[in-house]
Amino acid sequence: MTVAAQLAHEHGSDDIVFVITSVVFALVGSFAALVSAVRIPSAHGAARFRWIVASAISLGGGAIWSMHFIGMLGYHVDDREIVYDLPLTALSLLIAIVVSAIGLAIVGANPRNKARLLFAGILTGAGVGAMHYTGMAAMRVGSSVRYDPKLVAASLAIAVVAALAALWIAFRVRTVQHVIAASAVMAAAVCGMHYTAMAATTIAVTRTPRQDSGADPISLTFLVCVIAFTVLILVIFAAFNTINENHADLALGRAGGRHATGPVPIPTGRPAEQAAARGADPGSPDLFAGRR
Repeated sequence: MTVAAQLAHEHGSDDIVFVITSVVFALVGSFAALVSAVRIPSAHGAARFRWIVASAISLGGGAIWSMHFIGMLGYHVDDREIVYDLPLTALSLLIAIVVSAIGLAIVGANPRNKARLLFAGILTGAGVGAMHYTGMAAMRVGSSVRYDPKLVAASLAIAVVAALAALWIAFRVRTVQHVIAASAVMAAAVCGMHYTAMAATTIAVTRTPRQDSGADPISLTFLVCVIAFTVLILVIFAAFNTINENHADLALGRAGGRHATGPVPIPTGRPAEQAAARGADPGSPDLFAGRR
């Protein structure tokens, strides 16, 4: 796929391998964020903080920043050498994680509050936009980089909508099937924001591109992929391990109830009707079952 740089004959292009890899990270990061976020409303104290951090790292660092950075590493401008300023790149990662954590904490305190959702969505969306353009500022291409104001505005609008969607979805999924579908929606929104912002990029023509110092993207690719993927997989395993423990505790509690001397509460309605009342697919494992 090609992103036309609108000044003279410079052209920016995206390597399709990196595009596909960035989409994979958006999907895996979204999935990890969602299976972590479902634990936030019911957790308290240190446990709540841990789930917010896990979800923020997955959403901000995985679905958003890793997707953005992998996409950036595959961006080429004719025959120019592109390098990256590491402090600005690190700052863009920090911004993505912090704004995601703030948004998740605000909405997680009361997921049904629309005012909280709107405020957190706007704040997080603005932060995602700041992350992207900070990351772009870290890119050194040998000449000045300019942006189409209309496409920049469109990318920021998409960022806000994507953040609202992510925060709304994060606390409403109940089953694994819901999480998978929601991850695809979130990934599409994140990728849409990134590649709209990249389409806004224009590279100034110069006969003698300056020699900028910075980190080589090839050396960063493997490191970023390995660290990001490892962290996301660990978050997913931790979330599902907690879910399985809660299901086991719930099963033990029910078994213990059968041997109790007092009266045992009898659930009303069929299991499918109970699941439907919770909004879950009766044939799917409920991520909220037995949560503490």
